[in-house]
Amino acid sequence: MAETSTIFGFMKYVSATDILSNFKKTVDSHFVNSLKLHMQFFFILFLLYVIIISNRMIRKLSRCMEKEFYEEYEDMEAGIDQKQALVEESKKVDEIEDFSEAVRFVNDLKKRWRKTGFGESLAEEKLREEFDANIEKVYEKQKALAQKVVDVKEALIKEAEKTSLSDDFKKATEKMTSLMDQWKVSGNAGKKTDDELWERFNAARQKFYDRKHANWENRTVQFENAKKVKEDLIEKAKSLQDSEEWQKTSAKYKELMDAWKAAGNAGREFDDDLWNAFNEARQKFYAKRNEFYEKLHAEHDEKYAEKQALVKEAKSIAGLQEYTREQTAMMKELSNKWKSIGFCGKDKEDEIWNEFRGVMDEYFAGLKSASEKRRANWRDHMAEIISRKEEQIANQKRQIKRLQDDMTGLVSEATVADLQDQVEDKEDFIKQLEQEIEDIEKKLAE
Repeated sequence: MAETSTIFGFMKYVSATDILSNFKKTVDSHFVNSLKLHMQFFFILFLLYVIIISNRMIRKLSRCMEKEFYEEYEDMEAGIDQKQALVEESKKVDEIEDFSEAVRFVNDLKKRWRKTGFGESLAEEKLREEFDANIEKVYEKQKALAQKVVDVKEALIKEAEKTSLSDDFKKATEKMTSLMDQWKVSGNAGKKTDDELWERFNAARQKFYDRKHANWENRTVQFENAKKVKEDLIEKAKSLQDSEEWQKTSAKYKELMDAWKAAGNAGREFDDDLWNAFNEARQKFYAKRNEFYEKLHAEHDEKYAEKQALVKEAKSIAGLQEYTREQTAMMKELSNKWKSIGFCGKDKEDEIWNEFRGVMDEYFAGLKSASEKRRANWRDHMAEIISRKEEQIANQKRQIKRLQDDMTGLVSEATVADLQDQVEDKEDFIKQLEQEIEDIEKKLAE
């Protein structure tokens, strides 16, 4: 019973709902159709209004465009004239030697070019190409300058890499400082390139300074060893400072100096004081040696002057060409005086001796020539004497023969005896002459 009541109630509810839904659909359909008609009407009115406004705007826009066209044409003409002037001005860029000034000049031209506006005409395109070509010269110069900077920095890098291997740290440090100063003023090749080059350059510098630092750390022991060696050399130098064996001691001091140089550096703290002590001993010896040689040189100068006087006197005697015993004795005396004067210094002795010896040789050569001439004359004279004596001998022999012939047939003993005495006298005279000839021949044979 309860179920039947429920079904009936539900059926009443469905029927009422359907009625309301159908009514609503009918009302909605009338409203939508009415709205559509109104909207179509208003849309047509809107289109008419838009058409009317558009015609007015088109006419106004046409007038504006025409005005703008003429203004733009006038601006274009003015822009072309300005660009032509800028092109002519850009040709002067080659005349500017200073690169920075040239860059400022170019930047100013480009700024003024942009203010002339942008045109698409062939004339403007041609002007633009010419303008860009002129401006490009500056950038080409910039590239060339940048390449020069690269070349300079490459050379500095190469030099720095070479210097980084040096063991002469003092000179190498000065060199590195100089290279750094050159790097600072070498110019700019562009940030990227400069950074790459700097990394290589700085790597070489850092390599050197790392080596220098390591070397400095190892030098403490070297300083101590050098200090001990130099202290020993100072004592040796002091032991020699009063010596008067000038050449021998000078050689020893040279050896000490070589050893001092080879000992190396004893460090700033001690090296100057050590050197002053060593050098003081050396200078004491050298001062005494110099004093000795100054005195010796003065003596040499005096002896040289004396020998010059002897040369002058010898030349005077030799110039006479009188080769007498007296002159020869004088020349020999000059030679003895020369020996007694003594040495006048190795830088002058050979020179003055050669001059003196030349005069002596000249004189004694003349003396020899004169002696040979006198001896030749004497030999000729002796030959004449021999010839005369031989004639005397021949004459005496003829006389003896006549006397002997006269004795033949004589009876008087007194007469014969007288003639015999004459013959004997002549024979004795002949022997005397023969003996004289023999003595002369012996002298000639000597």
